[in-house]
Amino acid sequence: MLPAVAAASPALSHLPRYQHLRRRFHLRCHRLPATPAKASCGARRRLLAGAFAAGDGPSGQDVDYSTGTTSSGSAYLGLFVRLLGLDNDTRDREHAVCTLYQYSLGGRKSIDEIMQFPGCIVIIISLLKSESTRAREAAAGLLRNITSVQIYRKMAIESGAMEEVISLLCKSTISPEMMEQCLCTIWNFSIDENWRYKILRSDVLTKIVRYLDEEDIKVKEAAGGIISNLALSPSNHGALVEAGVIPKLVHLLQTKEDDYKIIRKEARSSLILLAHDDHYLSLIIEEGLIRVPLVGSAAYKAFKPLPHSWPTFPDGSEIQRSSRPSKYGATELLLGLSVNEKDTKPDEAKINAMIGRSNQQFLARVGAIELDDEGNEQSGSEKSDLYTILPWVDGVARLVLILGGLEDVSAIKKAARAIGDASINEHMRTSFKEAGAVKPLLQLLKHGDVSVREAAAYALEKLSVSATICQKIKADGGLELLVNTVKDPNTPVKQLEKMICVLSRMFDMGINMVAAPESYAHEDVTSAERSIQGDTATGNSVISHTFVNQEMARFITALWLCF
Repeated sequence: MLPAVAAASPALSHLPRYQHLRRRFHLRCHRLPATPAKASCGARRRLLAGAFAAGDGPSGQDVDYSTGTTSSGSAYLGLFVRLLGLDNDTRDREHAVCTLYQYSLGGRKSIDEIMQFPGCIVIIISLLKSESTRAREAAAGLLRNITSVQIYRKMAIESGAMEEVISLLCKSTISPEMMEQCLCTIWNFSIDENWRYKILRSDVLTKIVRYLDEEDIKVKEAAGGIISNLALSPSNHGALVEAGVIPKLVHLLQTKEDDYKIIRKEARSSLILLAHDDHYLSLIIEEGLIRVPLVGSAAYKAFKPLPHSWPTFPDGSEIQRSSRPSKYGATELLLGLSVNEKDTKPDEAKINAMIGRSNQQFLARVGAIELDDEGNEQSGSEKSDLYTILPWVDGVARLVLILGGLEDVSAIKKAARAIGDASINEHMRTSFKEAGAVKPLLQLLKHGDVSVREAAAYALEKLSVSATICQKIKADGGLELLVNTVKDPNTPVKQLEKMICVLSRMFDMGINMVAAPESYAHEDVTSAERSIQGDTATGNSVISHTFVNQEMARFITALWLCF
């Protein structure tokens, strides 16, 4: 924070007349209602990074007139603006810019009074090159406050403010205060879409991404705000990803400290925007996050937890009862008492599924799973397509909860499609299986809504790449259901294509799983086809031909009846 100007002033008896006026102006400014020197920066869209009181500029709007400011010191503004001129002494210019910076903290009205003098913006920008550290910091802070007002941003751009601020950021030695003021100024410039390309065209983008690793929390917030605004333009996504923002944003989003609340909001906003591209969504999922649709808190009111019974794993498999029951029933209450038995010890995937299910069901019970004000910044058609980003343990569990525990048709459809989008690797497919997604997806194939059936078919097609999923589908009675779906003449073409794809994989998996059940679990469809072709050519396929022929005959018969 800049030190108070009055504290650095010499005795009044040795000052010229204009410095007496500067002292009186400074003291009058301090009689105004107190305003914090720096305000927290953080809003998803069109944030104005001005250092004003909380009521001066609502997030997402330009800074308006402040009701608490008065013009008691405005009579001396002309004097201090003149003192900014290049023909004045360096110390006088430093005192003047520091005083004007303090005055600009009063809000929109104070800034308007400063900007009524033509050409002052050019002089302020020239002070960014001053040899005085205090003068540079005050000029950067004053420029930050000026650019928080829409009508002055264009004036600052045309005067070369962005180039000067970017050149300051590119210097090897820069104080954290100067860094914050410069980043917040660029944050203000990034509000306007027409000026974002200038930021990307310069070399400062890599610097901004590096600032996400800075220790200063305000620097992190400003850098995150710039990236969030840049991500509003889809044409910028490629440059942002190439600069390496995804791993850094994921790390910031997973930080749990209270001071990171604003940074987490900006990181989540940026990742949601980047996730609109399927390729970038895959990169985000590989970092351990999942995109989950926001369906509204009202949809979760239909969730009713199952009545008390012996607990089961999320995929439906039962937890074996302990052979050492407790005298007072503690074994049923604390299942961990039987973890020493090998038969009841779950693997890591089941443990994660149980943790995620417990977290999401608890949030649904207490009504805190989704906030009503999430997504209020968007309007129109955007409100029907809202998403959030969650860690994969919670994200998988929430999607399965929506799928099997809610009644809202739109929510179910979104969850089914999200499961298909997230099934990009064996880890995610196994996670959905352990969380119990397969059985409700099969049941949705009989849903009355066509769009829900198509979404469920899409999810099953993506999941069926895994051999273990094909086994699970068959174990849950899905083979007969799929065949009946194919035989149904009312099945839409899109759903029919996906069901035929799932069935063909199940037959192929049946051949290959007998030959090499473990090694196949981590292969994709292309590798499966190559493996089957290789086994057929070499004659190494040890299979039950009777089983395969029977299943294939049923499949061909179903297709023949269908057409």
